[in-house]
Amino acid sequence: MSTAANQNLSLGKLRRAIDGNDAYDSAMSMSKASGSYLTSPAPVMMSDFSISAVSSVTGYAYLWESTSETYTMNFANAGSLFLSRIGNRGENFTWTDNSAILAPAGSSDYTSVYTAGAISNANTGTNNDSDWYPAGTNNASAIVSGVFHEDGQSDGYNDHSTNYNTAQTKAITIVDSYGGSPSCLLTGTSIKMADGTTKLVEDLEIGEWVLAMNMPGQIDEDESDWRKCKFSVDETESFTQHSASVQDINFDFSLNYWDINNGQEMITGEHEMLYKPEWDQSKWMWQLVPNMKVGGHLMDKNGDSIEITSLTNVYDADGFEVVQIDVEPLDVYFGQTFLVHNKGSDSNPF
Repeated sequence: MSTAANQNLSLGKLRRAIDGNDAYDSAMSMSKASGSYLTSPAPVMMSDFSISAVSSVTGYAYLWESTSETYTMNFANAGSLFLSRIGNRGENFTWTDNSAILAPAGSSDYTSVYTAGAISNANTGTNNDSDWYPAGTNNASAIVSGVFHEDGQSDGYNDHSTNYNTAQTKAITIVDSYGGSPSCLLTGTSIKMADGTTKLVEDLEIGEWVLAMNMPGQIDEDESDWRKCKFSVDETESFTQHSASVQDINFDFSLNYWDINNGQEMITGEHEMLYKPEWDQSKWMWQLVPNMKVGGHLMDKNGDSIEITSLTNVYDADGFEVVQIDVEPLDVYFGQTFLVHNKGSDSNPF
């Protein structure tokens, strides 16, 4: 399975990787290693606890200030018991970062949750436009680093694996969200839940299920070219109502928003929606609200095409409270009326 040529798998070192006993010359059995020695365990092999390489650290490349994201260490050819018996022990991992405003949130194992502090914005909050710092003005670069080394030892059970005891890094950007964030709906927006009820967007809770749309052929937002995805009118006949789970909720302020069809949707300009342009009624595409035109169409909860009859930008120097949500696994949900997309992809927070 995950056994390499000339690989030396030590039963004593396996014990150290599993229970933290610093000495690796103590008695150990395979049934004890499997965690089921008090019962009648199925046969296990040394390779069930082995990997061939520490391959990478993955996670969302953009971490919004005052929010959290999970970063995951990945392994090649992991045996069936590796994650449950070795990967889930915090003693086998060391996570660090190079940013003063970034910190791990509690204990970590092969995953680590990082929380970004608030980014200070000098002179913000005034009514002078020249003193207003829009989202992204003070973005900060950071590096998340994870090391797999069983009990912190250089000679661990899996020391044969590539990149053992070697830092794996993920470059991220801590996003300054002051002045507006992507995918934002105004507070007071009524969201249709998966069970048919409605709830104000500001009252949503992580883990709740909202109404979404299953769109065969839709590209996941982690792919850099998801915005290029287009659907013919005929293809949308296969779209069906579905559900999506709320994974993240951010509150912010925006100086302006777009009012679509006199209150059918009130949404910030960085937001992308499924749109059928007035010049080509045969295709649906993802489009930013400011690029839309009266005469174009948006899709409602029933999959129907609704014409845009008015599109008004509303501005207030004091700002508007807005809410951004992130849903999975479908990446789309319905605002008050129309189908909208999640926050940005792994390559672009907007």
